[in-house]
Amino acid sequence: MPSVVLSAAAVPVCITTGAQTTTLSYSGATQTPTTYSIVWNASPANTFAAVTNVALPASPITIAIPSGTAAGTYTGTFTVRNANGCVSSPGQSFNLVVNPLPATPTIGTITLPTCAVPTGSVALSGLPAGGTLISYPGAVTRPYTGTTATVSGLAANTYTFTVNNGTCTSLVSSNAVVPGLVTNTYTTSWSNGTPTMDQNLVFAGDFSTSGNLNGCSCVVNTGVNVTVNSGHTLSIMNAVTNSGGVFTFENNASLLQTNNVTNTGNITYKRSSAPVRLYDYTYWSSPVKRTPAFTLNDLSPNTSATDYYRYDPNNGWIAINQGLTEMLPGIGYIVAVPESFDQDVPTNYPATFVGIPNNGTIPVTITTAEKWNLLGNPYPSAVYADQFIFNNSATLYGTLYFWTHNSAPANTDPNAPNRLYFDSNDYASYNLTGSVGTGSGTGAVNPGNQNPPLGYIAAGQGFFVKSKAAGTANFTNIMRVAANNAQFFKTTNNTNETNTAEIEKNRIWLNLSNVDGAFKQALIGYVTGATNGWDDNYDGTSFNGNEYVDFYSINETKKLTIQGRALPFTDTDVIPLGYKSTIAGEFSISIDRTDGIFNTQAIYLEDKLNGTIHDLKAANYTFTTAIGTFADRFAVLYANRSTLGNPDFENNLVDNVLVSVKDKVIKIAAPETISEVAVFDISGKLLFNKKKVEDTTVEITNAASNSQILLVKVILKNAETSTIKVRYQ
Repeated sequence: MPSVVLSAAAVPVCITTGAQTTTLSYSGATQTPTTYSIVWNASPANTFAAVTNVALPASPITIAIPSGTAAGTYTGTFTVRNANGCVSSPGQSFNLVVNPLPATPTIGTITLPTCAVPTGSVALSGLPAGGTLISYPGAVTRPYTGTTATVSGLAANTYTFTVNNGTCTSLVSSNAVVPGLVTNTYTTSWSNGTPTMDQNLVFAGDFSTSGNLNGCSCVVNTGVNVTVNSGHTLSIMNAVTNSGGVFTFENNASLLQTNNVTNTGNITYKRSSAPVRLYDYTYWSSPVKRTPAFTLNDLSPNTSATDYYRYDPNNGWIAINQGLTEMLPGIGYIVAVPESFDQDVPTNYPATFVGIPNNGTIPVTITTAEKWNLLGNPYPSAVYADQFIFNNSATLYGTLYFWTHNSAPANTDPNAPNRLYFDSNDYASYNLTGSVGTGSGTGAVNPGNQNPPLGYIAAGQGFFVKSKAAGTANFTNIMRVAANNAQFFKTTNNTNETNTAEIEKNRIWLNLSNVDGAFKQALIGYVTGATNGWDDNYDGTSFNGNEYVDFYSINETKKLTIQGRALPFTDTDVIPLGYKSTIAGEFSISIDRTDGIFNTQAIYLEDKLNGTIHDLKAANYTFTTAIGTFADRFAVLYANRSTLGNPDFENNLVDNVLVSVKDKVIKIAAPETISEVAVFDISGKLLFNKKKVEDTTVEITNAASNSQILLVKVILKNAETSTIKVRYQ
């Protein structure tokens, strides 16, 4: 009898609403079968049609699956017959599997694109545990785990989804619409309400700000006038495009951008200098770049041809004839005021920068270590000085110096024809400890700018900073801040810096001044992050830009206009002060202001010349000086030792460390093993140092040749440190 070798099962199929087919393979035919028959089992119930003596095709055989067939496993019996009427016996059984479809994905939360994240996402649920998602358009395969998934990175479009469980693919989900960002157009009003950071702004009509404005991108159409008024900030996350309008930023307005994108088209950025007189110079930096180049002459066309300068770290000031040099981003320049300015009455110089606004990372090459560099804020917004200092600490020291328009002394008092007023408008300084300002003293006719830097570098502002190493100093968008753009060294009502709870700051600002206007300020601060040694970001040396006086604290022989000290504060600390004067006569040392613990802590000034200790909280200290530099006359104390002979100097016991002096022999006794001993004079000069003492007593001979006050620093093996002041004789 005829026969074939039949596959055990037909090719599985997935359930569908319509009719479909599958195939059943066979091989090994014997005795030439010519027809075949299929009889379907009654269970499970089905509507399969029996096949009777149908011509046998070449393998495989096509099997029809009726519309509406439920998922399940169906069994048939297969026989063949030859031309002689012989039928295979017994018949062969086979299975036909109709698989169920996985559940259709359920659309959940649709997260819309924002300016910060310009793509959306769709949450899906009801998925088989493990499988593959397919999203449309594009038939993008997206593996997942579990029974839920979130499809992200979706650009604006309408999406559908299916899921495949490895056998069958689900039906198509409902639509998930991911919209694009809203375009908000201004004609005479905004088309989509008050602008937000997640909208693309288009100016199709003239506009003048009434406050701050936010947007994702910004386009100014041809022929449109847009003005950002003084004190207002236009914050744009992406690009700014001026397609042919007039885009003006008034003085103290800001353009703040987040992403490193390329801007297109010019803005007009106005900047007003501090009040200046004839012969004054202003330190400038350009917030724009232009083709043809924006030059120093464009900035101030009426300045004398010989009064434009840049600063070379190795060669000093370099004159730029006629100012015909491009103002490069991140570089500072100095420019004299126009010759039309008055010599006595200060006036603001209104600068106008025209060009494409600078944005993104602005690198500045630092060629040489330990040299002064004149840099400048390259953006049309303020820069947070702390962030600039932190980010460039490998290349730059952390103190920034801002010029405040020094003028020659002038007689301005008709009642005192022999009196000269000294306008001490030299370099204000800022670092992570704080800032010191400049001023003109109590008797100045034109007090000028007496404000310290507030921690922000204004747009258009040039400044000096010293290089630590050759490399690159970078300005980046992360340093940029909204507002805080008004201090181009101009008067403000608030000169106090923020003292946050996260960073403890306890500070004293001291002034040296006379009644004729000579003035210099120094800062001593006990702050988080500082040590009692030299700290690049917390200590700042005196720039000595003041022609008449200098005033500083002294540490490790360095003259510090700002000195950071370690926490916790101890009232046994002693801070030597130094000063320089080209003026003989009467001066005063006073407390300008305090913060932190120094609002209540006593502060004394020791005058070693006359052996007095003065309470600076009670009154200013007035003294007479000759011309010269004086490094060992004054010191700041925090405990009242009224004369050099009081018990503190006789007992010399601090933290159970005893120091005694007799016949110029210093003896030290401590309760714990001593690790190191150092002896300094009152200026901070190291006279003696011994490490690895490994004993509880030390004897020092010939520490100094002359009788004087010395500071003995004792470091115990347990790391406790004591500094004891002794009279060496």
